[in-house]
Amino acid sequence: MKSLFTVWPLDERSNLNWLMGQPVPHSHPFHQVFFLTKGTGSHWVDGIETRLEAPWVMLIAKGKKHLFLPDVPAEGWMFDFGEDFLDDDASWVFSDFLAAPNLPLHDDALVRQASALARLLWDLGQVAREETRPAIRHLLAAFLHLFQARIREQAARAQTQSGADFKLFQAFLHQLDKSFQEEKEVEFYARKLRCTPRRLGTACKAVLGKTPQTLIIERVMLEAKRLLLHTDMSVQQIASLLGCEEHSNFTKAFRKATGETPSAFRRTRQLESAT
Repeated sequence: MKSLFTVWPLDERSNLNWLMGQPVPHSHPFHQVFFLTKGTGSHWVDGIETRLEAPWVMLIAKGKKHLFLPDVPAEGWMFDFGEDFLDDDASWVFSDFLAAPNLPLHDDALVRQASALARLLWDLGQVAREETRPAIRHLLAAFLHLFQARIREQAARAQTQSGADFKLFQAFLHQLDKSFQEEKEVEFYARKLRCTPRRLGTACKAVLGKTPQTLIIERVMLEAKRLLLHTDMSVQQIASLLGCEEHSNFTKAFRKATGETPSAFRRTRQLESAT
């Protein structure tokens, strides 16, 4: 079943609902975009807080644990939409490695253009149905494309990337997001992308300066942190979910990546949030 697009205005009512609802970090099975035109606040993504001052865009990929709390009533728009609303050229902005979840803007022509597109998306979103999907999809793509240059600048150092390397890297991240729980070998991703492991390594090095194996490990560890912080699953259950049959191997890998055991990581963060 195809997902439908939902748009919400950020206004006094939405701000009051957030504050009265005692919000906590949460995730969604769909992507979200917050486009703030006025206001300030805090945005937590995977436990990291960023202070915001409009104009600002927040790109929250599906599955990310996040929380937005405005200081004063914010103004702007919030969009919820499924993967099928993204074209291939826009979907990369929601990658765990390249997405800029918090993108500060300037009060310039780009913000005015984005505001105009947001208004059109709001108008169409009020009557969202099957026949409006193509128009909404194109408008959303145009909205996201407005920010791509700044997102690349901030998150991907695109000015030094070759087109072929970046395209292959994008495809690798897309496949990684789908397969990291089951597949941990570089060879698997190279086969899926119809290239050699060496070619994939060259692309990853050119874009982020890291090997594919390092990125696979980082993606697994990121998911492990999310599960430790935001679920009641045991360490053994998390290890199993992430494809690590041996609990001890998962603990060793987590300690190597973070300097802490999974249990210590969870305990420390729980104590910090309680103080």
